[in-house]
Amino acid sequence: MVNARKRKVIGVYLAAGSSKRMGTSKMSLELAEGVPLGSVALQQALNSELGSVVVVVREGDSLDWLPESGRLQGRCQIAVCPDAESGMAHSLRTGIQAAKKLGAEGIMVLLADQPFIDGGMLLDLTNAFDEGAGEDYIASGDKGQPKPPLIMGPSMWQAAASLEGDVGARSLFRSTLYRGQIIEVNELPFMDIDTADRYEEAKKLFADHFMSI
Repeated sequence: MVNARKRKVIGVYLAAGSSKRMGTSKMSLELAEGVPLGSVALQQALNSELGSVVVVVREGDSLDWLPESGRLQGRCQIAVCPDAESGMAHSLRTGIQAAKKLGAEGIMVLLADQPFIDGGMLLDLTNAFDEGAGEDYIASGDKGQPKPPLIMGPSMWQAAASLEGDVGARSLFRSTLYRGQIIEVNELPFMDIDTADRYEEAKKLFADHFMSI
């Protein structure tokens, strides 16, 4: 059996959210001592087979939450979204434009406030993307619903970059114009940190699942 060719997948790590529900910037909040929220999923991406990772941030972000390994390895490409206040679609557009310049054949979209994704998920996505023949996307699945992390092929980039406001690419995955594969995973990776209560819950889960290893 001939192995599928490895296609160049660039990560787009969306870290430019307004954190309105939290009332403070989320990226620097610590899940454990010395472990900023914004660094956790990014470290998984940096340890993966992704060619590099475009980190989309707001203007004025101190970037004090970036993992040191990303700085040293040079695998983080910082992309400032000038209109991040207008919503997620604008951050996604910034990321897509930067990933295209890096020669992407696929773009993996990751959310910075989902700290419980793991390397196995990302590897399953990239392997499926390499093996997929003509599929427009490979997405993680939550009871059949496609969610990030996900990989979009070139056929979806223009439509995704044309979105407006505080929306992701969810509407595209409901369209009959695109077909793809959904890889089911358990619910924990989809936990996002958007309230103070969820943050406290995440700290306990992080200690239970990661710090004890």
